[in-house]
Amino acid sequence: MELAPTYPKDPTPVSEYVDGNLSPLSRLAHEWELHSAVTLSPAEERTMVREPVQAVPAAIAHRLGKIRVLVVAYIACQETGDMICRQKPKGDAHTAAWIETPARINVLLASRELDAHDTGFELLGSVAELLRPRLTSSELDAYSQLLEEEVRHGVRGEIDEEALNAKQTYLASRSGRRVRVQFERYRDISFASTAAEYVHGLWHDVQIRVGPEHLPVAQLRRRMDLLASLFPPNPGYHVFDESIQKSE
Repeated sequence: MELAPTYPKDPTPVSEYVDGNLSPLSRLAHEWELHSAVTLSPAEERTMVREPVQAVPAAIAHRLGKIRVLVVAYIACQETGDMICRQKPKGDAHTAAWIETPARINVLLASRELDAHDTGFELLGSVAELLRPRLTSSELDAYSQLLEEEVRHGVRGEIDEEALNAKQTYLASRSGRRVRVQFERYRDISFASTAAEYVHGLWHDVQIRVGPEHLPVAQLRRRMDLLASLFPPNPGYHVFDESIQKSE
């Protein structure tokens, strides 16, 4: 994976980078666009960007509108703001970031710290995070009701570590004044993580994680069923494979 010859000055503020001359652009599914500041092999490009984007349901893509995916080397976290770097930054760094403009959403992916598949999942995570604030009130209510039912039935696990931590904070606060605030924070984190895993499962077969910190298969299926009802898979894509059927 080499730097493309058109890589801009180093480092470059993200806001300046997305306004620069980013050409050539190639087309993705949903009429989204791709630009890479690093030279990617065909296999890397497919795994990082093209296949994950193809798996995004059209209903989600329509909700988000025009997106340009920008593959870079590193995204540094600096006091003055996020910076695009060609060399590994000394401080904190992002694996993904985005900036919205009137014309489009620019999703930036740092390609040097993760393998191609994990970079692709970071893209899906960004899509899920961008979808969350664009949900309708009825969609939020449906997901809230699902979570509340899980809590009533004593389900302690969650879809990933971040959602689990938010859930545990919410459960510990249910006797306090901030219970609704903590629930909404938990709901938002849980939805984004669940939506990312939903599209991840559409992209390719995903191994089900088991254990007390993870969701039981029945609850996982209910979440995937809800997401599929709200944002149906594209033709040729399926929510579940035989492994889930056998686990049940």
